Amino acid sequence: MPVTTALIGCGPRGMDWLGPALRGSEKFELLAVCDVDAARMAAAADKLGAPGEGNLARLLARPELQSVVVATSARFHVPVALEAMAAGKHVYVEKPLADTPAGARRLADAARAAGVVGVVGYQFRVTPFAAALAEELAAIDPVQGLLTAHRVPLMQQFFFPDHYGGIMDDTTHTIHLGLWAMGGRPEGVMAHVRRGTITGDRTIEFAGMLIDFDERSRSAFVQSSMFGASKARNILQFVGTRGVVSTMDRRTLQVARHGGVTEPGPKPPQGLEVRTVETPETGYQNDTIALLEHFADLVAGRADRGRPRACTLEQGADTISVMAAMVRSFEEGRRVSLSEVE
Repeated sequence: MPVTTALIGCGPRGMDWLGPALRGSEKFELLAVCDVDAARMAAAADKLGAPGEGNLARLLARPELQSVVVATSARFHVPVALEAMAAGKHVYVEKPLADTPAGARRLADAARAAGVVGVVGYQFRVTPFAAALAEELAAIDPVQGLLTAHRVPLMQQFFFPDHYGGIMDDTTHTIHLGLWAMGGRPEGVMAHVRRGTITGDRTIEFAGMLIDFDERSRSAFVQSSMFGASKARNILQFVGTRGVVSTMDRRTLQVARHGGVTEPGPKPPQGLEVRTVETPETGYQNDTIALLEHFADLVAGRADRGRPRACTLEQGADTISVMAAMVRSFEEGRRVSLSEVE
């Protein structure tokens, strides 16, 4: 049986990606679309062939509705998702999860209390690339990570100074990838940002942060900007006690494994093995479909809720805390622990 759902938020994200994916999937039955803008909702209803419902409370009161997909602006994720959870609905929430660490934690706590599934929209988590990366990282015991992501300037609607705007709307993906890859909860952030290069406002356009784990014994450095000028603008490299895993295209992994360094050099570590791992290119929309369908499987009990492949609300909240700590670290010129912003 397909999982019944409703799309809440009929802007570009909802209509360009999520709505068509829901409509085309056999794992979902799209019961309704919902938006505060009546004209936008009517256009969405026409495009997706699902009725519009402008009253959120009335929509959530429908007993046949099992889940919702929240694609509103980030500042509305928390109130909408909380209301849905209170009505017993499972929730898929677009990234970034929330506009404050406190709001993100409220969502995670509310989902746990209500016993509902909560997923955050980081598509890479369900890709073949992620599966291969996880396998290779498990073998090298990551100690340091380097993640860079530089894209062309964002559109005007992303130019606002909050920590989930500007380049951070995109960098949230890279931060979460780093947290997921390193494993364990992040503990502190030391950061630098730059604002206002393009329009003179306070929008964050460059960001660099050192995220530490395990009493600073492990770390991940994330560097991001909206000044990318070529395709060779993404680098991921993870260095561990038993090897190195790196990629420049998020598809092909360069892997060097060994048995561990036990004595000074210059000779190579014992048992050194160097190889290349190719993963299939799936495409952004296929990744979106795969994540939504994994959400449907979790709701329907076809996947293990205790070990989801998707980003959980708790993990999504960690990303929000890192973003908030990044801004505070830059403003105060010091390392900021996550406990200070949560």
